[in-house]
Amino acid sequence: MKPQNAFKLLSEFLLLLLISAGLCAAFYGKAELEKIFEIPAASKDGWTVTEETVISSESVRSSESAAVSFTSDSQIIGAEYRFANPGDLFGTDSLSPVLKIRVFISDITALKGEKGTIAFLCDDGSGFSWSAEDLTLKNGWNDLTLNFRTAETVIPQKPLPEETEFSEEDAEETEETEEITEEEPENVKTADEILAGLTIFSFRFEKSPVKDTTVAFSEISVNTHGKQEEPKAPEPLKDDLTAPALIVSLTIAAATIAAVLILSAVYAKKEIKRRKREAKKRRAEQQTNE
Repeated sequence: MKPQNAFKLLSEFLLLLLISAGLCAAFYGKAELEKIFEIPAASKDGWTVTEETVISSESVRSSESAAVSFTSDSQIIGAEYRFANPGDLFGTDSLSPVLKIRVFISDITALKGEKGTIAFLCDDGSGFSWSAEDLTLKNGWNDLTLNFRTAETVIPQKPLPEETEFSEEDAEETEETEEITEEEPENVKTADEILAGLTIFSFRFEKSPVKDTTVAFSEISVNTHGKQEEPKAPEPLKDDLTAPALIVSLTIAAATIAAVLILSAVYAKKEIKRRKREAKKRRAEQQTNE
């Protein structure tokens, strides 16, 4: 076998091993997102718009798909979509869900980003929101991936008590009872409890009244990372091997030995030729000297 052929075979074998390792790493190591909920973005059914906001499903398209779009002549452009949530629609861990949005904006300069939000809300006003200022939006289509774990948790504010008139006797009695009365702790919802009660998707942007702009959505979906098996405790070493494992082990061992033998044979052949040339050269020099 010629040296160049041997090296070619060895390089192809090593390349095959590298490709196999890369495919295994890509298959087992990549965490895919699994879609668990999606809001229909090709129809205006189910949407409720704010005052002065106009909804359409024909003015903007994403590739070949229709997109629900919104325009407004006032200072506010916004809408909301209500859906049913049995309590476990988004799972039970508020750190897991990921919101994926494909949103179109015709003129970003018309929006006031610091006062714009995208949010998932409960009926009581609590929820998760993302500020438009942090989304780095631009003109045209924007693909956003937003994590619930980094969202701002929205807690509804309780209304202030109405002012009432007190007499001097009531004021003295109030001062005495304040010293011994402790305020009851507020019932604050946890992030997981908020997640279980989400029933509204909404967006709301402030805009310039003298500039026209269009906001459209072609995808609004909630995803979660695919379930991965928990690492198992190492099992004790065993002397026996299963048939597939034994075949794989023997194949790898045989391939490694073959590669070493090929390299050794090529090196030995080249070394023998080199020594023969040197011996022939020395004999020629001796004959010349004689």
